[in-house]
Amino acid sequence: MTDEDRKKMTPREMLRAHAYPVLAAVSTVTLVITTFSVIDASKSLKEASKSLEPISIWAKTQNDCVEKTFRIGQRDTRGLSSKVWSCNGGGD
Repeated sequence: MTDEDRKKMTPREMLRAHAYPVLAAVSTVTLVITTFSVIDASKSLKEASKSLEPISIWAKTQNDCVEKTFRIGQRDTRGLSSKVWSCNGGGD
C-alpha cells in the first residue's frame, strides 16, 4: 500500500478506522464527568444529613415518648393523637 492509497479512504473506511478510538474517548470522558458528579453529590448529601441531625434526635425522643405514654401493663389506653398531644407539651 502506497501513501497515495492511504489518502484515498472512503467515508465508510474512515468511520470504521476511527470509530473505536472516538467511542473510547467519549466513554472515558463520560466516566470522568460522572465520577466528579457523584463525588459532588455525596458532599452535598453529607451536608444535608448533618443539617437533619437535630430533627432526627427530636423524632427519636418523640417516638420514645409516644411509645411510653399512657401504657398500663403493655396496653395502650389512649389514641395516637392524645399521645402526640401529651408529648408535645399538651395536657392539664
